[in-house]
Amino acid sequence: MPPPPPAPVPESAADTVRAIEERFAPIVAAVDRVARGSESPAVRLEGAMEIIFGAHGQSDPDFSELLLAGWTRARRDKHHRLALAWQREQLRLALQEILQAGTASGAFRKDLDAGAVAAVILGAAEGCLLQAATQGGAVPPGEIVRTLLSLTLSGA
Repeated sequence: MPPPPPAPVPESAADTVRAIEERFAPIVAAVDRVARGSESPAVRLEGAMEIIFGAHGQSDPDFSELLLAGWTRARRDKHHRLALAWQREQLRLALQEILQAGTASGAFRKDLDAGAVAAVILGAAEGCLLQAATQGGAVPPGEIVRTLLSLTLSGA
């Protein structure tokens, strides 16, 4: 899925919230489609992580700036907090659903805490976003996705 087109970071709080929602909606929808797919849990997890890490680690600078501005504003503005929390929770729940399916089928480790691992995956993706924004370049997600996937597999 190609990254959304670049957009300037809005100045007003309402515009920023709207921009975050517009930019994140296709990402959330794509991850949800993968989570509900018929492929094996490992294939679905890899696909979902590729979307999430692609959006966070290889996004355009405007998207990175938009999210960083949103996180900063979220400390003092409940609308930003709610918008970002909703987006993050949708991604976390989709990952958790895949992880639970993988644990139930035996594809993933039986002692896997699906909620905690989903949160770790999102935290790693957000770290890529921060690195991309502060170091001036995209973070290739391939190796990170492979490492996280290998940690979940039952043979790991």
